[in-house]
Amino acid sequence: MDEFALIGSSSEGNSKSVNLHDARSAALKKIHDFVRTFSDRHTFSTTSASSAPAALALVTERARIQEAGHLRCSGAEIGRFINMLKNPCTTLKACAAFALLQFTIPGGRHATHHAGLMQTIGAARSLRTAAASATAPFEVKTFSRIVLRNLEHHLKEPSI
Repeated sequence: MDEFALIGSSSEGNSKSVNLHDARSAALKKIHDFVRTFSDRHTFSTTSASSAPAALALVTERARIQEAGHLRCSGAEIGRFINMLKNPCTTLKACAAFALLQFTIPGGRHATHHAGLMQTIGAARSLRTAAASATAPFEVKTFSRIVLRNLEHHLKEPSI
C-alpha cells in the first residue's frame, strides 16, 4: 500500500495528500478504544485466573451489544474475522475476538448459524491458539475462550 493517498478530485485542483500510516494508526486507535469500552480489567483479571462459567458469563454480559444479535454474516465474513485472529496486530486480534463473541452469544438471532459457519471453516483451532497465546492481550484470550464455549453450546443444540 502506498504511504500517501490523494483525497479529492485532481480536476478540482483541491486535492490533499494524506499520510496513510497516520490514518491507519488513528483508525487502529479508534478500534482499540472501542473494544476497551467493553473491557473491565478487574473482570478480565478474574477470568484469566479461572475459566469458571460464572466469570465468563459476567464478561459476556458486560461485552454484549444487543443489536449485534441481529447481524447475519457469510462464511467469507466469518473467515475474515478468523484470519484477523492470526494477524500480528493485537488491535485487530482484539477486534476479531470481540466481533466473534458478538456473533455467537447464545440467544442471538443468527448465533447458531455463525457457530455452524465457524465449525465448517475450522475456527476452533485459531480460537484455541488465540486463547492460549502468551503474548495476546487479555481481551483476545478471554473473548476467544468465551467464543469457544459458545461454539460448544450451539453445537449441542438440536437442529431446527
